[in-house]
Amino acid sequence: MPGQPVGTLLVPAHASWLKLAEAIEFVNAVHPRRAFAIHDAMLNERGLRSINNWLAQATDSDYRYPAPGESL
Repeated sequence: MPGQPVGTLLVPAHASWLKLAEAIEFVNAVHPRRAFAIHDAMLNERGLRSINNWLAQATDSDYRYPAPGESL
């Protein structure tokens, strides 16, 4: 719902249709309390590290990347 606060946002980290700048804009537009990456299976370690750094530094949310199998 527009104008409602968002506690947790799942952000696509990689997709054939996605630009990282658009993911950052999405997070900043929604302004969630916290954000987590999804759709990251095709990224290697270097690509994932880059995307995680960008999302953590360029957004206002408490962004973090939970490793596969990690509980929140």
